[in-house]
Amino acid sequence: MSPGNLVSTVNRNTNGANLNSSVLVVDDEENLLVLLDRVLSREGYQVKTAIDAYEALEFFDQTNIAVALVDIRMHPIDGIALLVEIKRRSPSTHVIMISSFLTTETESLCIQYGAIDYLPKPLEIQKLNIALRGLLA
Repeated sequence: MSPGNLVSTVNRNTNGANLNSSVLVVDDEENLLVLLDRVLSREGYQVKTAIDAYEALEFFDQTNIAVALVDIRMHPIDGIALLVEIKRRSPSTHVIMISSFLTTETESLCIQYGAIDYLPKPLEIQKLNIALRGLLA
């Protein structure tokens, strides 16, 4: 086995998730935070959750975040404003926007400000896993 293959094997769990990849979920729906924490943790991701933008930004002061899943409609700071601040603080963080209220205009703004993707709510866990694996491969 070549050294490159050994590193690849060591850094992945049995589900294929990159063990060095942290995912931050930001949503004002606590039930969704709990659900995604459980599901993504089982997939092998290092999951952090935040109930609002202020709590989310604290994580960026403490650690590297590979992917942030950000709800668009939150208060007092909405997800698009949080997206802008995440990209300012951590340009390498991939941001996936999530919302029940996606419009063409909102989608356009998210892409303009650096979101890599957007997923509608209710989230389809299989699609989320595919998106994460693609970003963190």
